Amino acid sequence: MDILLIGATGFFGPHVVKELAPHHRLRITDVRPAPPEMREQFPDHQYFDLDVTSQEQVMEGADGVDAIVNLSVVRHHPVLAFQVNALGCYHIMKAAVEHGIRRMVNTGPHFTVAGPSYEHFDFRINPDVPPQPGTGLYPITKSLGHEVCRVFTEHHDVYVQDLLLYSLREEDELTAGAGGVPFVVTWADAAQAVRLALEIDLARLPSKCEVFFIFGDIPQQRFLNDKAKRILGFQPEGDVAVLWKRPGAAEG
Repeated sequence: MDILLIGATGFFGPHVVKELAPHHRLRITDVRPAPPEMREQFPDHQYFDLDVTSQEQVMEGADGVDAIVNLSVVRHHPVLAFQVNALGCYHIMKAAVEHGIRRMVNTGPHFTVAGPSYEHFDFRINPDVPPQPGTGLYPITKSLGHEVCRVFTEHHDVYVQDLLLYSLREEDELTAGAGGVPFVVTWADAAQAVRLALEIDLARLPSKCEVFFIFGDIPQQRFLNDKAKRILGFQPEGDVAVLWKRPGAAEG
């Protein structure tokens, strides 16, 4: 499969490239040039600069691919956050329709859907709850982008899977007693979810726009990752539960 990766050289992008490179042909793009070490490690893939806020650049980058993965994000700048997180999704979906691309994987934080309104609900929140992103710049612009994607799926033959993740960790950061927010996932497990979303038979999806919570098996079960397991076959390998174990009890 030929895949356009947008925002591929940020924090998450290199992990996705590593996961996908052995299985697919990648068009690795970002607003900044890919670092030399990435080009050296994955020399058989395409690289060029792409600004998701430019409809022309997105349209050109999407020409000839089978799927698009959107990893782009701006969190704090009031203008760029809208242009990247919301308008960027519009540009991607327009390009998907123009080029007949039926598969798009979008990414964002869990509060794209489960924002502050859910803070007092502390058990078994699933990704299909009514969206309540709140009024923060980052979540509300990501939520707008998700809504753009959803509306496009209602009017065109394109499928969107929105993978929501938040606290990403390296394996060696999973230490007993460290604690954290109840939405932790390793970079490798998150990248696995992107690959699974790209490879699933579209006929198996319940609808043309699906939301998945992507995180490891958290003991509190404040949120649920069972939908990603059931539909995508997601199987997180990182032992994030150890974060809430006492150091002496972690090995027992």
